[in-house]
Amino acid sequence: MAKAETVLISGASSGIGQATASLLLQQGYNVVGLSRRGQVDALAHENFTALALDLDNLQQLETRIRTLQVNHDITCFVHAAGQGCFGSVEQFSIAQMESAMRINLTSAMVICRGLLPALRRRGNGRLIFIGSESALAAGKKGALYSASKFGLRGFCLSLREDCASDGIQVSLINPGMVRSPFFDELSFAPGALPENAIEVEDVAHLVLQIMQSSPNIVIDEVNLSPRVKSIDFGKKS
Repeated sequence: MAKAETVLISGASSGIGQATASLLLQQGYNVVGLSRRGQVDALAHENFTALALDLDNLQQLETRIRTLQVNHDITCFVHAAGQGCFGSVEQFSIAQMESAMRINLTSAMVICRGLLPALRRRGNGRLIFIGSESALAAGKKGALYSASKFGLRGFCLSLREDCASDGIQVSLINPGMVRSPFFDELSFAPGALPENAIEVEDVAHLVLQIMQSSPNIVIDEVNLSPRVKSIDFGKKS
């Protein structure tokens, strides 16, 4: 790269977000990471800027994105933040439902709302969203999670059409089960064998591939699955 591009990543302190941030730093990109934890030892790098922020707080998020653009020329946004929320819908309070939608869907919309004017003026940019196989087929006990991911997928599909003539490429990655801290607080997890789960590095490399693809094409949507699907329902949360 003639000039190091700056990439904004949500959910950068863990899982797919952290793996993506680490890979992009190795490749010479500047990375701004949004997460509740802020700085983590794994991302100690001179080209990494950590911003501690709860994506559940949309008003604060909007303000920080506005300030962020003053100090950073962001050319790419990777939305990797997400919250697992599984169970019968009546088990969730209204507050929990609203929180899940804010973190999994609305926060991405707010960030894009803040970034898009500058990207349109530039005439280029990339928006990459980490969706889920739950946006393709709903599963048992996944009503709330699927609702948020179906919503994210619909947002991406429409945004792609809105942005195409402005040189902005919008891509969506729908992974199956990824071996990551996402499952730490859940009662199930991928099976133990390597072929039972996607590794976070697999997704990170796909993000990099999309970022380095031709500006004249769009990698619209990629569905990524473990070779052999297996779920461990005996895991203790």
